[in-house]
Amino acid sequence: MSTTQNEKCKDKHFTWSKPMSHVLLEILAEEALKGNKPSSTFRAESFVKVATEISQKFNVQCEPKHVVNHFKTVKKEWGIITKLKNKKWLWLG
Repeated sequence: MSTTQNEKCKDKHFTWSKPMSHVLLEILAEEALKGNKPSSTFRAESFVKVATEISQKFNVQCEPKHVVNHFKTVKKEWGIITKLKNKKWLWLG
C-alpha cells in the first residue's frame, strides 16, 4: 500500500478519548443553551466549533463529520441507558 493510501485509511477512523467526549458534551450543552439546537440535532456551526476545540485542545485532526458521528453514537447509547434505567426489573424484587 502506498503512503497516500495509508493516509486515506488513517483519515477514515477517528478515536475518541473520554476527555474528548467530555469536551464535546460540554460545548454542545452550551450551544443548546444558546439556542443553536432548533430541532432534534444541532446546527452545523456547533459541530464545527466542537471539531475546532477538540483539534486545538488535543492536538489531533478532528473534522465536523467525526463530531456528528460521535454525537450519534453518544445519543444512541444514552437512549439505551435510559431505557434500561427506566425498565422495571422483576427479578430484582
